[in-house]
Amino acid sequence: MSENERIINECKDDLDDLETSVQNANENGLFKEDYDSYKKIVESISAAFNDLSATPPKLVDAREKYSLACYNLNKACDLESFWWRFKYFYGGPALVYLIGLFGFYLFLWFQFQPLILNSNVLWIPTWSFFWGSLGGILYGFWWLWQHCSQRKFRKPWYIWYALLPIMGAILGALAYLIFVAGFVAATGTSAIQSQEFIMLLSALSGFSARWAVKMLESVANMIKVG
Repeated sequence: MSENERIINECKDDLDDLETSVQNANENGLFKEDYDSYKKIVESISAAFNDLSATPPKLVDAREKYSLACYNLNKACDLESFWWRFKYFYGGPALVYLIGLFGFYLFLWFQFQPLILNSNVLWIPTWSFFWGSLGGILYGFWWLWQHCSQRKFRKPWYIWYALLPIMGAILGALAYLIFVAGFVAATGTSAIQSQEFIMLLSALSGFSARWAVKMLESVANMIKVG
């Protein structure tokens, strides 16, 4: 790939990202009373794509129209209320929820650590739920940063953020069961000397649901009958 082709592909990626940001902002209600601004931004993006597809590509014109579209999008966001920007530009409610829950979990850990370490829920150690849920919260922070920094936050994701700690807790408990089952099968004993590794495994399962699901699928394939 030549240097010129690389630059053109980068410009197309920037335009794709910007188009996604505009569509998400529209979904979040940014242009509900200002269709003209929305149309102007979309037309600038479309014209920039046309410039890049021309022969030869009009790279300078495309970058200019991209910058104009960014300007108009930022202008529309700045004209919205602080509450709208707090909810959809910064993901504020999700951030407050995750920080509050993280602080609550730290309080539980330092105040009730012996109870968490020595109690069971459905015959599964409480700490596996705890660390799985904490992993889910940490993943929520990372996900929020990624999408707010790229202006791709969508309001339907608030439900997903609310469910993250619950999904993390369940995946953390399942990761514990998988590890213990494998440990027993390999050693013939259930006496685990160190719990730190399983805590880490539970937290990783909560942090990366995709990884946990792949692990569950692998286990399901191994025990599949026929």
